[in-house]
Amino acid sequence: MGRGARAARLARRGPHPAGTLARPRVGAIPRGRRGAPAAATTGGAIVNCRHCGTALPVGALFCVECGRSVAERELPTPSAPRVEAPAPVPPHPVAATLHCPQCGQAVEAVDIFCPECGFVLCPITGTDTSAIAVVPAPEPMDSGDEPDVEELPAVDFLAQPRLEDIEETRIVAARPAAERYVLQFSTGESVVVTGSGLVGRNPSAEPGEFVDELVAIFDVGKSVSKSHIEFGQESGRFWISDRYSTNGTIVRQPDAEAVRCEPGRRYIIARGTRVEIGEQFFIVS
Repeated sequence: MGRGARAARLARRGPHPAGTLARPRVGAIPRGRRGAPAAATTGGAIVNCRHCGTALPVGALFCVECGRSVAERELPTPSAPRVEAPAPVPPHPVAATLHCPQCGQAVEAVDIFCPECGFVLCPITGTDTSAIAVVPAPEPMDSGDEPDVEELPAVDFLAQPRLEDIEETRIVAARPAAERYVLQFSTGESVVVTGSGLVGRNPSAEPGEFVDELVAIFDVGKSVSKSHIEFGQESGRFWISDRYSTNGTIVRQPDAEAVRCEPGRRYIIARGTRVEIGEQFFIVS
């Protein structure tokens, strides 16, 4: 660039001290009234706050008046989806209005009675019985074809039995009278027996077993078993049998040696015999 052109350029910028470069002057930032936008300056160097309208320099992040962010932008409002209008529904055919012939009340076609006066709108017609088949009556049978029927005597189940039925009941023969035996125990008890029974500390019959007597004796040492021996009669003779007792049973007949009884075996006992059961005994008389 020539010196003449440079001098002409400097002359257009205005007078400056020699040897210095011209700098653009930045004037004071015009401030408009609150709420009114300031006049735009040349070159687009001024922007306005969206909230209060204060003029701000380009690149400002916050408003110096209200403190709002200049970079805020209103988010676009989402548009509502388009809803198509429903297709028009053809109107239902309107049935002709029916009226009661008696009171004139509006009724429906399915009504049988008038809801106002009770008039019968649809009378019930008679039933057609022409299709019902007629069953002919059976022909009477000849007297000669009737079978012979044997008549049975009438039985009255509620009738009371006659007294003669009770008299005809079979009477069972009475059992022969058993002999009487007295058992005198060493503990002081004395028991009269006439049938079968058990002797022990706390005798009890087995399931399904039946005895006439249960003779319990008092034994402090508990040498006698709960059901120690069994007794009974056979043709008037007294017998005993050991019931598998713990200490066993010994029979001492008069003028005979002592015999230890075998469990489950019967022994004929004469009067005056001493029977030892554990530490106790009794005499049969």
